[in-house]
Amino acid sequence: MRVLFTIYPNSLAHLYGAVPLAWALQSAGHEVRIAAHHSSAEQIMTTGLTPVALGDPDGPPIRLTDDGDPPRDSFEVDHYARIMGLTGKERERWITFYQYLTVPLSDYVRIERQEASDLVDFARSWRPDLVLWDVTTPYAAVAARACGAAHARLANGEDVLSFSLLRLAEYTKELEAAGLDPDPLATMLRPLADRYGMEVDDEMRYGQWTVNAMPEGLSLPSPLTRIHMRHIPYAGAEVFPKWLYEKPERPRVAMSLGESTRRFIVGDWDRTPTIMKALEGLDVDVIATLNDVQLDGVEKVPDNVRTIDWVNLTHLMPTCSALIHHGGIGTFSAAAMAGVPQLVCDIADESLLLKLVEQEPGTLTPGSYHQGIELGIREETVSAPAVQWEMPAKKLEAGPVSDYIISKHAGARLDHRALSIEEMRELILRVATEDSYRKGAAAVYEQWRATPSPSDIVPVLERMTADYRTGGNLALRGARSLAASLDRHRKEIDEVLTVLHGR
Repeated sequence: MRVLFTIYPNSLAHLYGAVPLAWALQSAGHEVRIAAHHSSAEQIMTTGLTPVALGDPDGPPIRLTDDGDPPRDSFEVDHYARIMGLTGKERERWITFYQYLTVPLSDYVRIERQEASDLVDFARSWRPDLVLWDVTTPYAAVAARACGAAHARLANGEDVLSFSLLRLAEYTKELEAAGLDPDPLATMLRPLADRYGMEVDDEMRYGQWTVNAMPEGLSLPSPLTRIHMRHIPYAGAEVFPKWLYEKPERPRVAMSLGESTRRFIVGDWDRTPTIMKALEGLDVDVIATLNDVQLDGVEKVPDNVRTIDWVNLTHLMPTCSALIHHGGIGTFSAAAMAGVPQLVCDIADESLLLKLVEQEPGTLTPGSYHQGIELGIREETVSAPAVQWEMPAKKLEAGPVSDYIISKHAGARLDHRALSIEEMRELILRVATEDSYRKGAAAVYEQWRATPSPSDIVPVLERMTADYRTGGNLALRGARSLAASLDRHRKEIDEVLTVLHGR
C-alpha cells in the first residue's frame, strides 16, 4: 500500500519521531512519502526517506515570518479553564493545548497559503491508502478525505488535544454563554474543509484512530481507538566517535537540554548555570550536549564537564550511569532503551502559562519566545517590535515525564529552583550510583520493550487501512459494522501485546 506521512517542518523532534514507523512500513514493502514545507526536504532526505515538498519553494516556513498566529492571551486561557473547572495537572494540559499546540495547528490550515492545497493535489494524484499525520498537521485529514484514504494521528507525547477537545464538548453551552468558542480546532479547519465541500467531524479532528507512542503510565486515558507503539529514539546518522569505544573509569553523567530551546530561546534561564555549579567537583565525568546559546550565563565550565554541541544519545547512553535532561520524549526514550536512570529538569510549582513580556523595540529578552525569530536563521529586527512571551524554565513534557520516572523509582526530579546546590549535588550522585535507581531504570526498559514496536504494528495498520479506506465517513456504514471492526482491531492489538509480554 501507499503511505503518506505529514510532519511539522524544520523540527527534528517531529521528523525523528515518525522515521522508525516510516521505515517499518517501507521495509515491509510499502511505498512511503513524507510531506512537509519544502524547507524540510533536505532533513527528510538524510533519513533515507522521500520528501514531498509543500508550499512556495521560494518562501520560508510561516514561523520565520511575521504572519504566524501568536499564542492565545493568558486571560482567555484562564477564562476557559475556570468555566471547565480545570485545576492542577488538568489546567496544565489545557494550557499546553490552547496556548502552545494551537499555534502550529493554525499555521498550515490557512486557505491563503498553498501548503494544504498542495497536499490535497498530491494526495489526489498519488492516491495513498493511508495518511499518518503528526498531531500538528490536521490539514492532512482533509487531504485524506479528498482522496479516500484511511488516516490516523501520530501522538508522541501526552494527547492533550483529545483531552482538551473532549472536555470542551462537555461544556459547550457554558462556553457559548461566555462568548467563547467551544470548538477552536473545528473553527480553524472549517474554511479549508468548506473549500473542498467537507464537514468538520470527529474523524477530521481526531483521526480515524491514533498511533500512541507512549508507554502505559505516561499516556492519558482516552475513549478514542488507539494503537500503542514503542517510541524508538531515532536521532539521525553520524560516525560513531572513537572516544566512545571504551567505558569511562568513573560514573559518566550525560546532560542534554533539547534541540528546540537552542533555536528559539536566548540563553537557558538560570538552569544551566545552576546545574554547572552543582556538577563542579563531583566524582563523575559529564558529557554535556550544549551549544553557546544554552551555555549563555555560565561563568565557568567545570573541569569534569566536557561540552559537545551534538552527539547521538543512542551512542552515548550505553556508557552512562545517569542522564540529566529537559523531559523531551525522544531524550527520555534514549535513556529508557539503555536502562539509564534519569534526572528530569522540572520546576514542580511553575505553570506553563505564557505571558507577554514588556520590551524595548529591537531587543531579544533572554528566556523568552520571540515570534518570527529563530536563532542563527532569522534574527534581524523587523519593522514592528517582535512579540515576546515569557517562557517557563522547563519543557512542556517535563512534568509528566518526571512524574513517570519518579513513580518507577528510575530517577528524580531536578528542580534547580527548589533545591540548593548541595542538595542537587547529592541527588545527582545518588541517581548515578545507587542500585535502586538502576533497578527502576531496568523496569522502565522492560515496559518500553514490552510495548509493540513499529514493525509489530504494521500488520494491524494494514488491516485497519483496508477497513477504513472507503473515501467517506466510516459511520455511514452503520453502527453495527463500526463496532465489529473496532472490536476486531482491539483483539488484534491485545494478541500482539500478549505475544510480546511472553517473550
